[in-house]
Amino acid sequence: MKRIAFLVIALLSFTLGCNAQEYVDDVGSAGAQNAVKKAHQMTDLEFVPLQKFYANPKKTYQKNKKSKGLIYSEVQEPNTFVGIDVSFHTFMTAMHNPRSVLYTEDISRLPYHGGKSSGAYYGTVCSGFVSYALGLDVYMITYDVPNAGSMLLVEDQSAKGLQLADVLWQKGHVALVTGIRRNKETGEIVRIEISEAWKSGCRRRVKNSEDDFNAMLREGKWKIYRYKDLDKNTYTPWPEFVAVEGEEPVDFQYNDAICPNRGDKSCYIAGDTVVLNIAKGYGRLEIYKDDEHYQTIKLGDDLDIALKDLPYGDYKARLKKWPRKSEFTYWKVVDIQVTADKDRQRIAFHSENAKPIYLEFCYLKGTRPEWGVQVLSANDIENGFVEVGSLQKKRLSQPKYTMYVKVHFECDYGRVINRPVLWEKSKNSNNSISDDSLDDTTG
Repeated sequence: MKRIAFLVIALLSFTLGCNAQEYVDDVGSAGAQNAVKKAHQMTDLEFVPLQKFYANPKKTYQKNKKSKGLIYSEVQEPNTFVGIDVSFHTFMTAMHNPRSVLYTEDISRLPYHGGKSSGAYYGTVCSGFVSYALGLDVYMITYDVPNAGSMLLVEDQSAKGLQLADVLWQKGHVALVTGIRRNKETGEIVRIEISEAWKSGCRRRVKNSEDDFNAMLREGKWKIYRYKDLDKNTYTPWPEFVAVEGEEPVDFQYNDAICPNRGDKSCYIAGDTVVLNIAKGYGRLEIYKDDEHYQTIKLGDDLDIALKDLPYGDYKARLKKWPRKSEFTYWKVVDIQVTADKDRQRIAFHSENAKPIYLEFCYLKGTRPEWGVQVLSANDIENGFVEVGSLQKKRLSQPKYTMYVKVHFECDYGRVINRPVLWEKSKNSNNSISDDSLDDTTG
């Protein structure tokens, strides 16, 4: 009997060993691996809301119910794409703060101008998901994929032509290939993983054969594109919030005593009111600017401390009641100056503590037309202004819609924009925006 049991175990071990060697996963380049890990950060992120909040018309998150996958919300108006504009640290500390903008702001309502799938103050959409995963300097809208010089249409439009981190595009949506598994002997693909931002939350889905994948391509009129600068893609791990391939989770201690309403290490532009959400039981609030004591506030019953007209700089604050003191929380006030000179067809920009990256012409709700983006060169940044491009001049001379200008600036805590500057006033007497200008072009 012992001999039979031994033979069974040996046979089972041999079978499992063979099966383990039967398939192999494509590894891809270092840039492709980084894209996969960044996509998985978004699909695998787990969080527990401390309050109920509305994300988009298809998704409302419930209090104390664990969720997986980054929030889907059109956030073009405030430009608060997680990964691109806002760090995972800031997002998760806002999620942990029951009085943060995630619970108090609904960007589908006034004073915001709401897109078809907006709601949560932080989140992403399909094009933001892919832009982050590929490490694009400029946020890509779905219009950009078939038209961008950096996106190459793959010659073999089938499963056999796939590579890791290829982009799947169809009108109005975009996704990323994040896994390719092959039969080790034949090379045939037996599993394709696709990661994307979906209205229920960022997710992964799988096609289990080449035929299934090819059928999906035909039915959805998908096209396969490849980002030619993928080798430049870098990766920042966030294992304290989401551990992906090869990473061990790291414990993180949230600061339950004090946090800005936009999350720890968040950005405000000069003129914004900074709100600090604080806990009970402390007597004083100490604020430091650029590591020097700036202000001490004696606390009363108000647990939401509004700080107005703070000069630009790096801030930190803590609570004290002898002998206790809390940990510090951090935020940054960014100096931004943007002007639009329509007569000279020139846009000027300046910041004392952030770097301008690109500008865009956009509609009221923040989305832009396919011609609306203009990357700033080193010379533009040094000059502090840029001339409007010839294509943009042509389009702006036909004032079908009201257009605005916003410049994207980058600092150590993320990216911010100016309050959009009016460029062109619509000829419509009521200054309204046509429904055509509000089309969901972001996925």
